[in-house]
Amino acid sequence: MLFLDNLERNRRERPDHPYLLHEGRGVTFEEFDRSTNRFARALRDLGVEKGDRVTVALGNSVEWVTAAFGALKAGGILNPVNPALGSSELAYVLGHAEPRVVVTDEVSSRNLLGPGSRRPAGSRLASFGPLADAVDLLPLLASQSDDPVGVRLEPGDGSTLLYTSGTTGNPKGVLFTHSRTGGSGSFFIPGMGITRDDVILTVGPLFHGNAWSAVAVAQQAGCTAAFPKAFSASDFWPLAERTGATVLFTLGTLLAILLAQEPSAEEKRNRIRVVLGLGSAPIRDRLRERFGFGHVVECFGSTDAGVVTLEPLGQRPRPGSAGPAIPGVRIHVLDEEGRELPAREVGEIAVESPFRMEAYFRDPEQTAAALRDGRFLTGDLGWLDEDGWLYFVDRKRDVIRRGGENISSVLVEKTIREHPAVADVAVVGIRHPVLGQEVKAFVVPRTEVTAEDLRAFAAERLAKFQVPSQWEFRDSLPRTPTQRVEKYKLRGEDPGSRGPLLG
Repeated sequence: MLFLDNLERNRRERPDHPYLLHEGRGVTFEEFDRSTNRFARALRDLGVEKGDRVTVALGNSVEWVTAAFGALKAGGILNPVNPALGSSELAYVLGHAEPRVVVTDEVSSRNLLGPGSRRPAGSRLASFGPLADAVDLLPLLASQSDDPVGVRLEPGDGSTLLYTSGTTGNPKGVLFTHSRTGGSGSFFIPGMGITRDDVILTVGPLFHGNAWSAVAVAQQAGCTAAFPKAFSASDFWPLAERTGATVLFTLGTLLAILLAQEPSAEEKRNRIRVVLGLGSAPIRDRLRERFGFGHVVECFGSTDAGVVTLEPLGQRPRPGSAGPAIPGVRIHVLDEEGRELPAREVGEIAVESPFRMEAYFRDPEQTAAALRDGRFLTGDLGWLDEDGWLYFVDRKRDVIRRGGENISSVLVEKTIREHPAVADVAVVGIRHPVLGQEVKAFVVPRTEVTAEDLRAFAAERLAKFQVPSQWEFRDSLPRTPTQRVEKYKLRGEDPGSRGPLLG
């Protein structure tokens, strides 16, 4: 069964059930199926053939989801991008993907059309509403039939082209096929107890995997997906109440923001019973206690590996673990020579999975380096316990090697973040002429605190060699649009260039 087959089933079995809820607008499965057929036909009129890329550069909207499914129905390869990226980064992605059509609107097109922007020769700009040099989609869609397009899709055909966050420089294009798209997402349904009566709320950007998964899982489960234009802490609980949300897909950073808000009457009335909160493990007890969530679960995965693990409902969480492998996935922990390591030994996490990427787009060398003997090498370090539960340690490139000792930046960050005066922290290795690397912490304080305070706090909880020797205070940390810290920028800066450096 291909991912798109779910929509055909939902239209047949529950045509009048709401699929999308967005800013007071509801769209049933039948309405969505018809509108995506019209969009697919419009794309074909614009020259999209099977295998052509279709870039969707829109903010959260019903049109975003319509364009995404319409691109797949047309036989195109969906390429979602963040329209707020800088013109140079957008130019890089478009130049690499070479889309046949770029879908946008007036608000989302500013950087696409700004100084330094470029589109590949032969690509066409299509806009929801009038826009200079663009085809207006509204009259084009109105002229289309809402009958199926009839493009025959095979499991091995390309479906989605996702670009990594670029935390180490230029992003890589991650290509999936129809057999892989949405496959691992189907395990969220039994894994989180999702039913056809649920409303899955997501508040992140749809170009990000967490929010896209919510929309995809709702299609697979035959239930409703709700999403706003953007996350608002003050409107979150009223939004949850308006939509009747019962399941939440989000990030731990956004959940932490909710915890920082003053208690409200709306939060007490929420119906959310299960939360997929990526990075929420340190605060899950507080979330359950304050908001009454029945379950807050973690999973492990990445853009290119897909979903790898999911914490089982009803089982006691194991500190530091994101659970066992989902069905169909096997996890291996390998040493530097690629040999399997026994339980509780740290090595590189490798996965055998039918849901991983097909390849890095137009990059056979990177593909060959990442895929070996049918296993995808994640670039992450971790270990398995005797029951097969996975424990993430750090990114290989983020492990700090100080005087022969390997230091997990994640462990040091977790420890410093426990200090009540710390709002955010990132730990990196910086070059040292004798030790190879030294440990440096970039701290965003919540209240007044000194480097000596934090050094003493860390020294009580970490080994001596793990305690940062250098501290820098900041107003914020550089992050990608999906809230990942851009550590390569921190490593590349001259010491003290953006704040007081305290040795």
